[in-house]
Amino acid sequence: MSSKGRTSKGSKASARVRGLDGVAVGRSAWGLYRETRRPGAPGLAARLWALPRLLRDALTGRYPGVGPGKLLLLAFAVAVYFVSPIDAVPDFIPVLGWGDDTAVVLWFLMGLTRESGRYVEWAAGRSSEAAEAAELQ
Repeated sequence: MSSKGRTSKGSKASARVRGLDGVAVGRSAWGLYRETRRPGAPGLAARLWALPRLLRDALTGRYPGVGPGKLLLLAFAVAVYFVSPIDAVPDFIPVLGWGDDTAVVLWFLMGLTRESGRYVEWAAGRSSEAAEAAELQ
C-alpha cells in the first residue's frame, strides 16, 4: 500500500470505480462548494438555473466548452452503469451496492454543475461582447 492509501488489488480496489469512491465524491462536492464561494464566481443557484441552457447549447454545438459527443457519451455511460446489474459492488448488497451507483450519478451531476459555472461566465462574456458590438454600430 502506498502513502496515498491505494491498494494493488485488494477489497478496497474492487469497491472503487475509477476514483469515484465516497471520499472522491465528497472531495468533489467540497471543491464545488469552494468554487461557488469564490468572489466573482457564479453561485450554486445560478449554475443550477443555467443547466438546461448549458445542455441545449452543448448539444447544438454553440457552447465550445463541451462537445455534444462527449456529453452524450458520458451521459450514456453513467446511465448504463446505473441501470446495469454488473457493478463494482453488486446492487443486492443493501447500502454499499447502491452507493457506487449513487457516487457515479453524483460525480456526473457535479461535473455538469461545475461546467455550468464556466458556461455562465462564457454566456456573460458573450452577451457583454454583443452589447459592446451593438454600441459601436
